[in-house]
Amino acid sequence: MIIAEGYDRVADAYAALESPADPWPRMRRVREFGLPATRELSQRHAVTAVDISPEQAARARRNAPRAEVICADVRDLDLPHAVFDAIVALYLIDNVPASGYDLLFSRLAAWLSPGGRLLLSAEPAEPGEDCLHTWLGVPMLINGVPVETLTAAVETAGLEVLDVELEEQREGGRPITFAWLTARSN
Repeated sequence: MIIAEGYDRVADAYAALESPADPWPRMRRVREFGLPATRELSQRHAVTAVDISPEQAARARRNAPRAEVICADVRDLDLPHAVFDAIVALYLIDNVPASGYDLLFSRLAAWLSPGGRLLLSAEPAEPGEDCLHTWLGVPMLINGVPVETLTAAVETAGLEVLDVELEEQREGGRPITFAWLTARSN
């Protein structure tokens, strides 16, 4: 699979995109969402992490040894319903074809317990087709999603969108805007 192989091959280059001088907003967003960093969280709560890349999953196991780390495509997971109080999906949407949004969001919604919350990030863009790009020297499916489309897909899955904010982060010195969406299950 292009995405898993790509992330395996660029693991070090991907990690180097974030600079200490320009940290990405993900950890601040996760903390604002009410959750500490994964490592901290896994010391106090049961944490399940999912990554499609074996290399990224191995790094997650080293980073948060108390977390359960599953190497899989999240769209293929068969997890019990209503088991998570919160789901954090960072930079996931950018690698999911738009045709897979319905399945993805319905699964996320089903896994949330009543009142559970979702935090996700996505690179907003004009409507278009999913594109195969060269990213950090490897082929990678990268798509952007219009904020309205993202919001509608999350709501169609039965979640209540609470907030959407746009925020810029720097990847390897290049500015990229992300939409940060929070939602709640009913």
